[in-house]
Amino acid sequence: MKKAISSVLLFCVIASCTTSAMAADACEVVLCMYGKTTGNSGGSECHSAERAFFNIMKKNKHGFLPDHTADARKSFLLKCDSADPATIDQIISKYGRVRG
Repeated sequence: MKKAISSVLLFCVIASCTTSAMAADACEVVLCMYGKTTGNSGGSECHSAERAFFNIMKKNKHGFLPDHTADARKSFLLKCDSADPATIDQIISKYGRVRG
């Protein structure tokens, strides 16, 4: 019994650590993607934010869905309350429908 409880607790700790490490802040993504849009590079600090943005992809059994992907990416960026909607639109118009 103790072994089973210990295993479950260990699994929960591992699962919570990996998801929090992979989650990107929407405002960080907006900042990095806006920099990319304007021709600036955020350097190594922006790699995880850019990867988080491009990992948002919508597909069905026929393949990649560019419009659904753009909508999902825009919804994610809108979670940043301090971001200017025009900035988000600029990011989506350039990178919203492309595969990462």
